[in-house]
Amino acid sequence: MEQFDLLIMGGGPGGYSLAGAAAKKGLKTAVFEKNVLGGTCLNVGCIPTKYLVDKALTMDKVKNLSKRGIYGGPLTINFEKVQKGKEMVVKKLTSGVKLLLDAAGVTTVYGEAVLKPDRIVECGGECYQGKNVVIATGSETMIIPIPGHELCITSTDVLNMTEIPKSMVVMGGGVIGLELACAFQAFGTKVSVVEMLPALLPNNERAAVDQLVSHIKKLGVKLYTGAKMLRVEKAEEGLKAVFEKDGAENVIDCEQVLMAVGRKASLAGIDAEALGLELERRCVKVDAHQRTNLPGVYAIGDAAGGLQLAHAAYAEGERALQDMLGEEVPAPGPIPACVYTLPCFASVGLSTQQAEAAGFKPVMGTFEYSNNGMALAEGASGTVYVVADEATKKTLGVTIVGENSSEMIGMATLAVQNGMTLTEWENTVVAHPSLCEMMKEAALDCFGVAIHK
Repeated sequence: MEQFDLLIMGGGPGGYSLAGAAAKKGLKTAVFEKNVLGGTCLNVGCIPTKYLVDKALTMDKVKNLSKRGIYGGPLTINFEKVQKGKEMVVKKLTSGVKLLLDAAGVTTVYGEAVLKPDRIVECGGECYQGKNVVIATGSETMIIPIPGHELCITSTDVLNMTEIPKSMVVMGGGVIGLELACAFQAFGTKVSVVEMLPALLPNNERAAVDQLVSHIKKLGVKLYTGAKMLRVEKAEEGLKAVFEKDGAENVIDCEQVLMAVGRKASLAGIDAEALGLELERRCVKVDAHQRTNLPGVYAIGDAAGGLQLAHAAYAEGERALQDMLGEEVPAPGPIPACVYTLPCFASVGLSTQQAEAAGFKPVMGTFEYSNNGMALAEGASGTVYVVADEATKKTLGVTIVGENSSEMIGMATLAVQNGMTLTEWENTVVAHPSLCEMMKEAALDCFGVAIHK
């Protein structure tokens, strides 16, 4: 039985990044992957969906410019080439991961891995033992067994379609559902979203969410919140999506029904009961260092619950590695989150409501894209929202609705992590013209001293 310092079950973002980092620290490391390196993110999640969203955003911008007479002529899209371009990007990234692991000296083992007692991992009839094992088995698509669920497609199916559907009902108004709804609406699909909760993105700044909803409706997407999908039926042409709202039964005729109700932890190869591994809400229970209740066994990413974000898995892997090496493990910083809708929605830190619940006296500053030179030049619209503490004048949270907000949220994350004060914002010089100027203006507006508002 070959001995390793570290065995990692899963080659997704958390697993492969941890493998590379551990190998560079001198640990003899092996990573097990049953499909393709890169996990959900690179293969059927973050990257391929963003490729579609990017082309949809371009489509939407060109449509708006055409309406203003700046661009002329017929506007068409070759969806087959879009899909081929997406596949090329995915292949480049996944093959790049393999090159990185090889360069770092990581052993990659393909096949379904099974965790045994005493930190032994079995794969392909071979057994490997590690001083430490990390469970990074990711997540899988959640299916709600309503009548006719077998007629629905998943986000993975959408990414493999060869033609743009004329109409689509999206079951679920979460991140995945909203992103794909916006993309296909821009491509020309007639999209309706059915969401059970009374409001979209409930844990975010309400004013910002309301603005996003307004943008999505303007795009043409039909939104039904507080609505419960009852069943999906075959029709003479296509499908019928039947849902209940306000006590009444509603029917939408459509070509496709996309089930996008979220993802659940995948614990393939993990017999928790036999191992004595403690679970919590069907995920592996971990402490602040990503340790499980089993000695030398850690869990990160979607398998460990928490935020289902690739960059959260990166950070969790780093914490686990620091603990293995006996290094001081700092408290985790704020995790930014992005919803790649049209326009993009990005947030980090506390909303006004969360700040009040935490005992702060929050003040909010805002700045509109319409008052920013770069946003006007790019034809972008939206708003930056900054929440600060009235007493200490420290930045508590930032939410941005608008184009390129996923890029600006990096600056916002540093501001929240370091608790930037009003004085520090005043002393910060931001490049002009740039969208990031709006961040400073919104932070200053918390205390009524914005320059350009």
